[in-house]
Amino acid sequence: MAKLRLGIMAALLVLLLTACGGESSESVALTFDGNDMFQFIPATASVPAGAEVTVTFNNFGVLEHNWVLIPSDVDPLRATNQDGLPGATSGSVAAGGSVTFTFTAPAPGDYQFVCTVPGHAAGGMVGTLRVGE
Repeated sequence: MAKLRLGIMAALLVLLLTACGGESSESVALTFDGNDMFQFIPATASVPAGAEVTVTFNNFGVLEHNWVLIPSDVDPLRATNQDGLPGATSGSVAAGGSVTFTFTAPAPGDYQFVCTVPGHAAGGMVGTLRVGE
């Protein structure tokens, strides 16, 4: 009887923690297009904190481009791939190429995604990812 009571209490605790905001099990899929006019389309997006975010980045240009999510304290004009949040980078995408990658959304706040190919962020290839509660 004590084992049954302990098992029921453990199951209730798991349900309670899940209902009260345990780890997010939400998944979000986003698609961004890059082009040689140094634009990301769309230039803004929103995701919940802790969500599993799957990004598809399409390069519609003839130049190489990339998509790198950086913290707000990093200057996008000086950002490099190493400034990117863990897993939140496409790597180099050749002209006409596409890549899909997945990362866990960071803490709430505004982050920037940039193309770190020299001169591309300065040309305007910068966007905002808003991470909500």
